[in-house]
Amino acid sequence: MKRRDFLKIATGSAGGAAAVGAVGARSSSSSSAVHQQAPGNATGNGTAMDNSTAGNETAAGGDSESGDGGGGATTKTVKVGPNNQNVFDPAEVYVSPGDTVKWVWEGSTGHNVHATSVPDEAGWDAQTEIVSAPHEYSHTFEGPTGEYSYVCDPHKSLGMKGKVIVNENGQAPSGGGGPVERSPHEMGVPIQAHYVGIATILMMILSMVYTFFVLKYGESRNASAPNKP
Repeated sequence: MKRRDFLKIATGSAGGAAAVGAVGARSSSSSSAVHQQAPGNATGNGTAMDNSTAGNETAAGGDSESGDGGGGATTKTVKVGPNNQNVFDPAEVYVSPGDTVKWVWEGSTGHNVHATSVPDEAGWDAQTEIVSAPHEYSHTFEGPTGEYSYVCDPHKSLGMKGKVIVNENGQAPSGGGGPVERSPHEMGVPIQAHYVGIATILMMILSMVYTFFVLKYGESRNASAPNKP
């Protein structure tokens, strides 16, 4: 094969490897930026939840309960009948002891909150009046931990049920939603830009070595001019 053909092939291989490496570097940089920003987002969310701390329980429309929300407690909101649907949204809420749940009525249909099943020694036996929006009802769950089930009496047969789950961290247990794709950073594999650069250089060297051996030993003497006498 002619030297000109060799240079074309080698240049093309090196250029392709460099392009792949550049794309990998940009992807790695983007991934690193996302992971570096993640703690900031988590801090922002935590601050927002702290700002929602409930000091006292209140309920509009004649239902009221008093209590001390305590420092660090949070308030989580459940929509009652959103968009005139017979549902609690969300149907399950996870809280930690001392957190408050606030039910906010929406729509023109009458609903209520009726506690039907609570842990032993729990002090929640609510059965609010059947009203439509605007209306609110709040309760602070001091414990014990466990599941606090409730229904809407007029629409219980339609599946309008809800549940407050009190546990130590106020979060849903992990691992129940099926396999979750994890990033290499979370698995302990730090992918950095200089690693991508080293891999790119190795790819270029291997490409040139491969091209050299193909040109030197992979073809016959007359492969570039098969019709030459």
